[in-house]
Amino acid sequence: MAEVKYWNSKLCLAVSAMLMILAGPAYGQYGDGEGSAAPSSSSSSAGTAEFSSYVDVLFNYEKSETEPRSRTVESSGGMLGGLGGSTTTTTQDPIGTAKGVSVLAGFRRKGWYGFEFGGSYTKGGEVQKQSLLFNTLIYPFENNLYIKLASGVTRYVEYPIERGSDPIPDGDDDFITINYGAGLGYVVPFKVADKSLGVRFEAVYMAGDRFLERESDFEEDIRAPGILKDIHFNIGLRFTL
Repeated sequence: MAEVKYWNSKLCLAVSAMLMILAGPAYGQYGDGEGSAAPSSSSSSAGTAEFSSYVDVLFNYEKSETEPRSRTVESSGGMLGGLGGSTTTTTQDPIGTAKGVSVLAGFRRKGWYGFEFGGSYTKGGEVQKQSLLFNTLIYPFENNLYIKLASGVTRYVEYPIERGSDPIPDGDDDFITINYGAGLGYVVPFKVADKSLGVRFEAVYMAGDRFLERESDFEEDIRAPGILKDIHFNIGLRFTL
């Protein structure tokens, strides 16, 4: 009889320990001393606020940082048979600065990252830049300061070029670049009549690579830069959806 009581006490201790182990996660999930068979309303509402979406309309100011191109022209000795020489000329950047607008639609996951896509149109001099944009935003401090990893495609329209080694201008031409870059930005939120809005500021360094045409075997390369570089300063409004 004493042996039965001994094993009953051991069994009770084992069951009690198992119940305490199973109850631990439930205690942590539902709060201090308020275990419940169903999740609380706060946890269910957190799921609906996991993502926030928006549309941004930005004014773009782009300052070209493309390296100037140079051309060396060999000259003969002339009628008297003197020694020939060469002349080097530098081609001015036809863009300089460009201005325009962009529209971006995006979402931010509650926490530290988000994605956005859209388009932009800018013009500098006679050159038009038509772009498709895809950006990854990283919020390292989980506030409104973000790191922007930018990518996209730009079509340059009416870019003045010269073809091959011919120094005679070949008129205007169009070409496409694959873009990549990075920068910093910040969003200042505010409300108007219970509508959530924001002001967005950012500075981004961008590079556009013309390799798709530069490496083409079907036509002679144009005398446009292989890589076009810009610094973008953008400011605009955020409309939270």
